[in-house]
Amino acid sequence: MISTYLNKLTTCRDELGSVGITTADDEMVSLALLSLPKSWHSYQDSVNGREKLPDWEWLWSDLMQEEIRRSTRDGSSSKQDDEENLAFASKVRKGKGKDSHSKSSSSHGGKKIDKSKV
Repeated sequence: MISTYLNKLTTCRDELGSVGITTADDEMVSLALLSLPKSWHSYQDSVNGREKLPDWEWLWSDLMQEEIRRSTRDGSSSKQDDEENLAFASKVRKGKGKDSHSKSSSSHGGKKIDKSKV
């Protein structure tokens, strides 16, 4: 499950930070993308093909949403799993949305961008 994977990466970053080793967000993004399983290579290529890599919070949220899309498309997910994943993804976004949303809105003339087809 992608949330477990992302939590482990975050835990490792935090443990390194506690001994004085800092890990920048762009390094976390690169590490997360490089270590995705083969089944995620098309997603990895789509993110790496962008002009600029996303920040850590955006990648986290997008990976969670992608996992939900994949499980729903494959029909292998239960309704309860989907609800838990959606709740977790929205929890991650709370508190971070105002800053990152205002940046993306202002840089695109105030228009919202539909990322559902990415």
